[in-house]
This record gives sequence, structure tokens and C-alpha cells, in this order.
Amino acid sequence: MKKLLALLVSAACTLAVAETALKHMPAPLQNSLRGNALKSAQLDNGVLRLQMDKPAVSELVYSTFIFHNICAEQWHRPEEFAKLALTKVELLNASGNQGYAFDARGDVCAQMGQLGKKFGAFIAQRTVQCEAGVCPKHP
Repeated sequence: MKKLLALLVSAACTLAVAETALKHMPAPLQNSLRGNALKSAQLDNGVLRLQMDKPAVSELVYSTFIFHNICAEQWHRPEEFAKLALTKVELLNASGNQGYAFDARGDVCAQMGQLGKKFGAFIAQRTVQCEAGVCPKHP
């Protein structure tokens, strides 16, 4: 019983931290980022810098995140997302030293929406690896 209670308290604390990290985000981003084990989120001059509460960010997690949480939300709310003027989305691990960055300039998500299910290669073409907490400008 004590283990179950400890797990529940831990999960509640993690959710509280994630919700706090998203409160300062614009509304369309709050909705699209919720529930992704994010430990921090920052939007600065069109660059969305996110840090997950995971030791490593795999290419699969990253690609899925871009497709479902960034581009799919743009397809559903294009006017709201256009106001954000996203140019880049960085997704880093818990320590902030490993991850990926997506070149979100222009109508990249709209193009991906026309491709159907072939999103992996499309995202990979517009992705750079982040190392030591630094993400190159563009692929």
C-alpha cells in the first residue's frame, strides 16, 4: 500500500511540474504539449525549446512528437498557430544535452499533411541532432 501511495504522489508531482511549465505558454501550445512528460517549455522568437523528463530522446519519440503534437495541432488550429510564427522546435532530454531540432519555418507542417503517412523521412530531412545542449540553426 505504501508503494502505491508513493507512486501516486510521485505521479501527481510530475504532473504538477509539467502543468506549471506549460502555464506561461500560449493557449494553442498548452493544448498540444500537455501530457508529454515535459519538464520545461520556452518560446523565444519563434523557437520552441522543450525539455522532456526522460534520460534520452529517441528519433521515434521525437518524430512522433513533431507529427502529433506540433504539426497535427497546426492542422486543426492553423490561425492560432500562425500567430506563433514557429521557426524551430527543439526537444531535449532531461539533462538538456541530447535531442533533436525541427526546422518549422514556412508551411512545413502543411506540406507534411499532404503526404499522408510518410512523415518519418519528411521530418528527418528537416531535423538536426542537438549535442551538448546546442542545436544547430537549420538542417
